Order: sequence, then structure tokens, then C-alpha cells
Amino acid sequence: MTKLGVSSRSAAEAADSGLVEQWRSVQDAYLRTSNAIERELESKFDIGFSEFEILDLLAEYSPENCRMKDLALTSPLTQSALSRIVDRLEKAGMVERAACADDRRAMLVALTPLGRSVHAEAAVTQRAVLKECLGA
Repeated sequence: MTKLGVSSRSAAEAADSGLVEQWRSVQDAYLRTSNAIERELESKFDIGFSEFEILDLLAEYSPENCRMKDLALTSPLTQSALSRIVDRLEKAGMVERAACADDRRAMLVALTPLGRSVHAEAAVTQRAVLKECLGA
């Protein structure tokens, strides 16, 4: 193999190695941060990371109801995982679902007063953990 071929491959391998290193750094920061948030939310509010994320997204829609379809578009969760989380939040009294008057196929979901209260307190905790873990 020519010197050019070897150096091209070495440069490509170095670039790939740098990408892998960058990916692992991002992944490490995400996992450390999400685990820290999970621990704090579980201990203080008896909700998990994913439940909080759904409450947080719904708070952005408040006071309007959010279509489940729109929530699915803004959430990284699968449709089935999202439905299970909304089910748990509904059973806990933090969200309520209703049929959409304009589209009978659509379901609306909104925070209840309890959900707004839990979200407001949990958001303070989540933001504090973000600042601590991400140095913001």
C-alpha cells in the first residue's frame, strides 16, 4: 500500500476515533445527569425521570390541553411508552385525559392542579441537578 493510502486510512481512523470519543462523552454526561435527576425525583416526589419529562412537556402547553399525538411528536418516547406513562400519571391524579370535541379519534391530555403543583416543585429540583451536573 502506498504511503498516501496508509495516511488516508490513519486520518480516517483518527477522525472515527474522535467521533466515538465525543459520542461516549455525550452519552456519559446524559447518563450521569439523567440518573442523578431520577434519584432526586424518586426520593422527593415519587416520580421518575420519564414521568417528569412528560409533566414538563405538558406544562409548556398549559393551560391548554395537549393532543396525545402532539405530545408524542415532542417526546423521545415511543407511542406505547408514552401511553403507559400517561396512564401512570393519570392514576396518580397528575394528568387527565379527555376526548377531543373537534376530532373524536384524538385524545387530549392536561395537567391537573396536583400535576401542576408536583411539576412546579420537581422542576426546581430537576433544574438544580442540571446545573450541578452540567456546570451551567
